Amino acid sequence: MGNGAQRDVLNTERLLGNPISKGRETVTGRLIILEEAESTQDIARDMARLGEPEGTAVMAVRQTRGRGRSGHSWISPAGKNLALSLLLRPPMPPEDAMFLSLLASIAVSETVEASGVARAELKWPNDVLVEGKKIAGILSEAAMQGRTVEFVVIGIGLNVNSLTTDFPRELRSSVTSMLLCSGKEAPLEEVARMLMTRMSFLYQRLKDEGGRFVPPLWQSRWAHKGCALVHDGVRAVAEGLDHRGALLLRTDDGSVKRVLSGEVLPVDEVTRPGTESTGDIAEQGV
Repeated sequence: MGNGAQRDVLNTERLLGNPISKGRETVTGRLIILEEAESTQDIARDMARLGEPEGTAVMAVRQTRGRGRSGHSWISPAGKNLALSLLLRPPMPPEDAMFLSLLASIAVSETVEASGVARAELKWPNDVLVEGKKIAGILSEAAMQGRTVEFVVIGIGLNVNSLTTDFPRELRSSVTSMLLCSGKEAPLEEVARMLMTRMSFLYQRLKDEGGRFVPPLWQSRWAHKGCALVHDGVRAVAEGLDHRGALLLRTDDGSVKRVLSGEVLPVDEVTRPGTESTGDIAEQGV
């Protein structure tokens, strides 16, 4: 957690940092916009533990201690990119929680395209790509109560208005932003609201229909179906997703490996200089 001053603000206002907005209503729920925060993910998680209803999202204009999946940090200049954490309380068992990350990546893809960017594709489990370059990443963290999901915080990091020079030199060939793709700047709050609206629609569909529709919808944007991938040092061919969203890889001996977590890279990226750090760019800073 952050420092003592931040904790006091949380206890009195259920916010951390300096709020620009103390909670404007959106289709999904409240959007809380902070001038600065150490971690939107930590804030949303603490709010969840204090009973905040689902649908609330926390967005920071500047995030000082962002982290992504596997402990990576999120490199982002202040005020240029979207750092947002969305609180959900899904009525589902823990084994179905992966659907939420998949839906979030679909919602990000639709938001990017609606903002004038060419078709967005997906990389399992949490990256959004445009023309093979990473534009966004997602990190989901769940709290369990026995066999029930108490809440899930979905962190989304989307490169919106970054220029090439805003990225570390060694990563410039593998990352991109909405501005670089479309030539147009986009207001961060507008992008956040659009994203929340799209996520709201998909989440309601999940609650109404269950998760059967999620894997095929996600696979319709999958960048690596049929490609040679590497997971835990083992080379395999990407077969698809199973009914719960796990990745299915066919190894050289013909067996099918079910993957629930870990880094999965196309073979050509494994030896590419700087590849290991690409996950640091667009994963939500939490």
